[in-house]
Amino acid sequence: MKIQDVKKHIFSTLEPFAAAKGFKILRGRFALSRKAGSRTDEIFFTYHSWGFEVNIFPYVSVDYGEITTICNDCGFILNHSAFINLLLLQRIKLQGFNPDLRWKTQIVKTDRFILSDDEPDDYNRLDMGLSPLLPIALDFISQYDSINSIDRLFNTMPIEQYSPYCSGLDTHCMVGLISAKLSKNADYENIKRMYLVDDKN
Repeated sequence: MKIQDVKKHIFSTLEPFAAAKGFKILRGRFALSRKAGSRTDEIFFTYHSWGFEVNIFPYVSVDYGEITTICNDCGFILNHSAFINLLLLQRIKLQGFNPDLRWKTQIVKTDRFILSDDEPDDYNRLDMGLSPLLPIALDFISQYDSINSIDRLFNTMPIEQYSPYCSGLDTHCMVGLISAKLSKNADYENIKRMYLVDDKN
């Protein structure tokens, strides 16, 4: 199974949705992307391919240029202000979040779509699986449509140590601190102490 064929199928399936919602298809990035001021919204895919099988991982993300610029200036490479695997987000909406959920979905492979040369119906299952994820992605984007909302996502107490909305604790600390500063969070000094960041300014 060729990944290029899978990409072509996914983009063909999502083209009407992208056109209706103002997304551009970025074939090289395997993503749908749209700009809203300094914010970039994306529905994107990563994959693993073994020739006979392709695993497709669907994600949704928001990225704020102000947060990314500060991170990069500090030598911390940031790809997304917040992102999450859409199949994981679907599970969270159905049963709530617990810290073990992300790795459990990875182990049992429910965080991906699996397409195989041996299963000709896989494309139909992919289409059926993608369809309910699109409104979930749009809801995520609408929830995190400002830096203030990113601040609330990462800094609302009690803070979740294993947040499913970033790549790890370092990213959580950086984005949490920067978004608190930019949104003028009244609890910024306590947040700064909690993240153990030595801010000289």
